[in-house]
Amino acid sequence: MIVESLEIAPGLSITLLDLPLAMEGYHHFFGVWLVRDEARGRNVIVDVGPASAAPFLLETLVRLGVDRLDQVLLTHIHLDHSGGLAELLEAFPAAMVAVHPRGKPHLADPAKLWESSLRVIPEMAPAYGEPLPVDEGRFIPEGAEIPGILAVDTPGHAPHHRSFFYETPAGPVLFAGEAAGTFTRLDTVVPGADEGEYVLRPASPPRFYIDQALRSIEILKAGNAILLCYSHFGYSKDGGRMLDEAAQQIKLWRVLFAEYLEGKGRPEAAQVDMDELSAFLLSRDPWLEAFPMLPADVRSREMSFMLSSAAGFLEAVTA
Repeated sequence: MIVESLEIAPGLSITLLDLPLAMEGYHHFFGVWLVRDEARGRNVIVDVGPASAAPFLLETLVRLGVDRLDQVLLTHIHLDHSGGLAELLEAFPAAMVAVHPRGKPHLADPAKLWESSLRVIPEMAPAYGEPLPVDEGRFIPEGAEIPGILAVDTPGHAPHHRSFFYETPAGPVLFAGEAAGTFTRLDTVVPGADEGEYVLRPASPPRFYIDQALRSIEILKAGNAILLCYSHFGYSKDGGRMLDEAAQQIKLWRVLFAEYLEGKGRPEAAQVDMDELSAFLLSRDPWLEAFPMLPADVRSREMSFMLSSAAGFLEAVTA
């Protein structure tokens, strides 16, 4: 599904593709970005989505008339971002992959990635699908320059997380993966909603690294991007403000978790009622204020990820 296409400069466009899963609420969630750059004579994909969505992605690219891919930029190797990579590379034999070096071994041999995913997200991993191995010759060597593309290490959500600045005549476009949290603009899922209304949630599943995440946001702010593109889901033309808000929300959660745990007598993490903790966060976080306005299916999906974010943050503050 093509959600939106933006012309950044003459001959340079970015298109947001939605890869829905055959599960309730799993639409407007997996965002894949296609960059078509006539001046540089290349097409670039940022993230590829899960293996189960690979046929849909390939069909969409054919429908868009994309007959060549030059680079695939992976922000990280979690199944919902990298699972469909092997199928995409088979369809586009010239494409080369840029990914953090810590991620490459798990893409070449995804057995451990699959096993850990089944253990950590047992309900979701089968829906995402098992990834196929990728030929090691398809990876761009670490340190090799890609003209007009700057890779920046942004750990926090994952130790191997990278963001990418794409240089354009209008200024850099930032593909932040999950380094700036997850973003749901209400008007994409609620007809008639104001485009200024949104839900922002920390991308903090186990394991999450609070201080690294905050440092990563500061690094991204220094890039002065004209556009902030999220993996989940959409974009903002006010990237500086949204990066500030992502950092403020993480800092607020640190305060709220301390308050909640203190009020409960500082229980061990395993003793915390996660449903109650999530309800507490929803009642106190202004960036979650629009949560009840989400459609029921999206709200149900987001609640499951809200529990995951809370669990990762709880582990981080009690470690």
